[in-house]
Amino acid sequence: MAQVGLKDLHFALLIEDSQGNLTYEAPEPLIGAINATINPTVNSQELYADDQLWESVSALGKIDVEIETADLPLQARAKIGGHNIENGVLIEKASDIAPYLALGFKSLKSNGAYRYLWLLKGTAEPMAEDYSTKADSIDHKTPKLKLTFMPRAHDGQWKHTADEDNDDFTGADTWFDKVPGDMSEEGSGY
Repeated sequence: MAQVGLKDLHFALLIEDSQGNLTYEAPEPLIGAINATINPTVNSQELYADDQLWESVSALGKIDVEIETADLPLQARAKIGGHNIENGVLIEKASDIAPYLALGFKSLKSNGAYRYLWLLKGTAEPMAEDYSTKADSIDHKTPKLKLTFMPRAHDGQWKHTADEDNDDFTGADTWFDKVPGDMSEEGSGY
């Protein structure tokens, strides 16, 4: 089925990702989802022998993600970018370190059912901004957030995907309550 929609964008800060523990903060909504692009990098190495391809090995590299929203409030920008807000002013410093986070959303399929996704561990780049003067025609400038995702240290997982129209999937009502695998008291899995 083709994807025809995008909504219910959420993020959750990753608190701990170790062999023995995996905890996230509670997911928070990011309103106004416009676009989400997920581009995994795959590194391949081929071995040739006896004048033919003998073996091919692939490994997952970084996963580039770009999210476009209608708005990205300063409070959310501060959390996602590791910045501070003082007296209502977002202060970004060269020494700020963006925390690891998870990103979840759902996408309407052409059959009317939703596909649910969680990207499990990523970090945001400093955000590019684009401003221009108002002219005869309106040209919306919307925030675009670029992130780099990777597998979790805890279990090697980087993404969970579920289709609402799959009879085995029963987690649609609680999908955004917690990040998959969260071991905190509020979390504990699906």
